[in-house]
Amino acid sequence: MPKLGCIPDVISYNILIKGLCSKGNTGFILQLFFKMVKHGGEYEPCAITYITVIDELCKAGELTKAFGLYEQMYSAGVIPDTVTYSSLINGLCKKGEIEKAKKVLRSMRSKGLEPDVVIYTNFIDGLCKKGEIEKANKVLRDMVSKGLKPDVVTYSTLIDGLCKKGEIEKANKVWHSMRSKGLEPNVVTYSTLIDGLCKKGEIEKANKLLHRMISKGLEPNVVTYTTLIDGLCKKGETEKAKELHDMISKGHEPDGVTYLYRLALQEK
Repeated sequence: MPKLGCIPDVISYNILIKGLCSKGNTGFILQLFFKMVKHGGEYEPCAITYITVIDELCKAGELTKAFGLYEQMYSAGVIPDTVTYSSLINGLCKKGEIEKAKKVLRSMRSKGLEPDVVIYTNFIDGLCKKGEIEKANKVLRDMVSKGLKPDVVTYSTLIDGLCKKGEIEKANKVWHSMRSKGLEPNVVTYSTLIDGLCKKGEIEKANKLLHRMISKGLEPNVVTYTTLIDGLCKKGETEKAKELHDMISKGHEPDGVTYLYRLALQEK
C-alpha cells in the first residue's frame, strides 16, 4: 500500500486481518498484528484487532498464542469484552479443557461481565463431548436460573450429546421441552435425533421424524438422508433404503454412506 502512495491505518489493517481469517493463515495474521504493534501510534491494535486475532487463533486451536495475546491485550490497556471471553472459552471447551474454561469464566465475571447464551452453549457442548451429560444439564439449569433463554443451538447441542450416549428417551424429553418453549427444531436438530434413533435401531420412529421434518417445510440434507439409509441397511430393509436413495437423487449429491445400501444388496 505505501508503494502506491496509500498509508494504511488501523482500519485498513483490521480489514486485511479479517480477510485473512477466512484463509486460516494464522502465521501471516500474527505477522501483520506484530507489525502494527511495532509501528505503534495510529497503527496500534485496537479492541477489534485483538478480538479478531484471538478468535481466529482459538478457532485454529492455537490456544497458547491466543492467551498470550489476551495477556498482551491487558498490558496495552485494551479491555476484553464478552466476545473475547467467548472465543477463549469456546476454544478451551472444544479442546475438552473445561476446568480452564471455568477459570476464564470466573475471570470474566470478576470484571463485571456475565456470560451470554453462546458461552453457556459452548460449555454444554464441551461437557457433552466429554460425555458428562449430567453436568451439561446442570449448566442448562444454571443458564435458565440466570434469566437466559436457551436457543435452538443450545437444545440441539444437548440432544446431540444425549444421542451419542444412546439416551434417546432423555433426548426426546429435551426435544419436547424445547418445543414447549416455542422453539422449533431446525435441520440439525432433526438430523441429530434421526441419527440417534437409527443407531438404536428405531428406524420407524426415525422415518416418521423425517416425514415430520419435511411436513414442517424443512429440507433434509445429505446427512439426514444418509443417516437413515445407513440405519435401514443395518436393519436389512434394503428396499426402503433404495427408495430413500432415489429421493436423494432429486436434488442432493449422495456421499459415501448412501452407497451402503448397495453393499447390503450385494450381501443378500
